Amino acid sequence: MAQVGNQPTSTESFVEWVRDVDRMMSADYGITIIDAGIDDARLHQHWAEKQSPKEFVTWFAEKYDLTPTSELGWYAPRAMV
Repeated sequence: MAQVGNQPTSTESFVEWVRDVDRMMSADYGITIIDAGIDDARLHQHWAEKQSPKEFVTWFAEKYDLTPTSELGWYAPRAMV
């Protein structure tokens, strides 16, 4: 994933961005985009605003009060993003 600071560069496609979001959500919260019920329209909106995958996952987790897997006593493999 190409980034400048926390912002995705224009070389990061929507598909790559979604893949990175999904990996982070799975690693940090034990759920996928499908589990969370996030539709493509919402994802595309955040991607178009040039939010990084990390910023989106943090926003989503705070909005829906998700509990990190680390607080549950189990860990998923860390996302490689």
